[in-house]
This record gives sequence, structure tokens and C-alpha cells, in this order.
Amino acid sequence: MRTIILVISCIIHIVAYGQHRTVRQIVDHVIHSYNNKDSIAFNALLNKDVGLYFITTLGVNNRWTYSPKISFNHHTDCSINAPYQDFLAQDQISNTTKKNITYSNQPFFECETIYKKGIFVANKGKYHTLSESINFYKTHYSDIIGEEITSNKRQELDYLYSRVKRIETRSRRIIVNSDTGTFIFYITKIDGQWWLTIIDFASADCSV
Repeated sequence: MRTIILVISCIIHIVAYGQHRTVRQIVDHVIHSYNNKDSIAFNALLNKDVGLYFITTLGVNNRWTYSPKISFNHHTDCSINAPYQDFLAQDQISNTTKKNITYSNQPFFECETIYKKGIFVANKGKYHTLSESINFYKTHYSDIIGEEITSNKRQELDYLYSRVKRIETRSRRIIVNSDTGTFIFYITKIDGQWWLTIIDFASADCSV
């Protein structure tokens, strides 16, 4: 009987913990699983109905990649655009000088210059980098692609824009400024739970 009660208590604890995962906890889990290249632990932070978006670059413009899950160490169907898959396998987030989270909309970095190390959490719904990138791509499609946008493509981008916008309005941008550079990601509250939804490589890319 005691064993049954113990098992039930453990299940209740796990469920409650998942439902009430704090900003601090998911930030720690993202950094830890990213540094360990633990695909299983990392993918457990993704919402199965939302997946993960990567904001990357193509020439001077932002681009994006979507994947329901990722693999750090292998080129699979879940691989993202080159050279970012190789970057995922090698990148590390070093220990920051300040462990505590600071709630601030300031990035405290510009290109490769970091003005303040630490973990900075923006206000919910403050930043819309991905939806702005999609809108820019749609608006300047003919200049970027070299041909007129079709009605089907416009509808596709309109749908994606609306979907991403809904995600962003419930998201907080997280900036980690550390000895190894700047790592940017977004967490989104969905049904009372925080999930990792976007990784932004473009905003810290000074090569364009």
C-alpha cells in the first residue's frame, strides 16, 4: 500500500512540476541540455504542437527553419540550414558572471561586443523578430527571389505570419551574454506551461 501511495505521490509531483515550470527552470534546462548536446532532454522542452523555429540568415536577409525536434550531433531529417547544424553540434554557452535572471528589454550586446554578462528576460510579447522577418520576406519577395510572388506563396506566408505572431505575443525573449558570446531564444507559455519555441541566431550574427 505504501508503495502505491509513493508512486502516486511521485506522479503528482512530476505533473505539478511540469505544469508550474518557472522561467528560471526552463532557462536552466535549455542551457544545460544545449551545452550537453542532449537531444532527448532538449526536445522534451519543445511543445509537440508548436515545434521549434530557428531564425538564421541568408546573405543580408533573415531566413527561418522549422523543425518538430532537433538532433545535435547528426545530420538527419531534423537538420537545420547549413552551416547552423554544425554550429549546433559545437556551440557552448559558458557560465555567465551572474547566475540570477535580470528582467530587462535591453540586450546589452551589439554584434560581438557584450556590455553586460548575464541572463536577460524581456517582457512578454515585446519582441517579434521572426514575424517581422516573415513579413519583410513577403513584402520584398520579388527582390529577394527574383520573381513575382504567387497567390499560393502569399497565402502560405500569411498563414505562417499569423501563427508565429500568436506565438510571439505569449513569448519572452531570453538573452544569455557569456564568455563564449550571445545566445538568444524565446520561451512561450502554452496552456500554463513554458516551452522553448524559437532560437534566434540572426540577431547575434554580425557577418551580414
